Amino acid sequence: MQQKSILIIGAGGIGGLLLDLISRSISFSGSFEVKISIMDGDVVEQRNLPHQRFSISDLGNHKVDALNDYLQHLVNAADNGVMIDPICTNFSGKIELEEFDLIIVAVDCEEPRRIVHANATQWLDLRARGDGFVMWSHLDNLEILDSLPKLPEGISASCQLDGAIETGNIQFGFALAAAHGAQWVVQWLRGGNPPSGKMYSIHMGELPMPEPSQGSVE
Repeated sequence: MQQKSILIIGAGGIGGLLLDLISRSISFSGSFEVKISIMDGDVVEQRNLPHQRFSISDLGNHKVDALNDYLQHLVNAADNGVMIDPICTNFSGKIELEEFDLIIVAVDCEEPRRIVHANATQWLDLRARGDGFVMWSHLDNLEILDSLPKLPEGISASCQLDGAIETGNIQFGFALAAAHGAQWVVQWLRGGNPPSGKMYSIHMGELPMPEPSQGSVE
């Protein structure tokens, strides 16, 4: 069985839950051999606890190390399928993308998206804000994704709305993004047809994506 190599960029709400879902589904199915590298330079803060997969004992530790510790007993118990590789640094253009079969962008920041979209052969882009999410991949029309509003250069956004954590108004678009992303990855591993790009809001349902310009090619 040939081992696949996946890189998840970001260990926050989307990335942490995605890693959990993929690791569990693969570890106990015995169907695949996968090395999952998860990359993030952030440490766990108090404001992460309401919606990310960390506990009070994780405060001050690197997110990727905390996630690895949390899942390692599960992976070891299954004794097959998954190897988790925590990388305690933020993504940059210096990463050798060709080392990975699939790159998953799970941070809301333009530079990683731009680098991955331009240089990775197979990629999945997951983003969330409030109760909504967007899922897009190399199989979809990139021009449509690029037409969505972009963050200012060098700015990263949270999956939670401004003030949501302080007021207890936690939004779960990130969980939808992670669940859809996990389904995409499982279908990709099986050699099936992964679900197509999607934009969705819990309150408003499926949202229309912008129309491609005339003459664009998928």
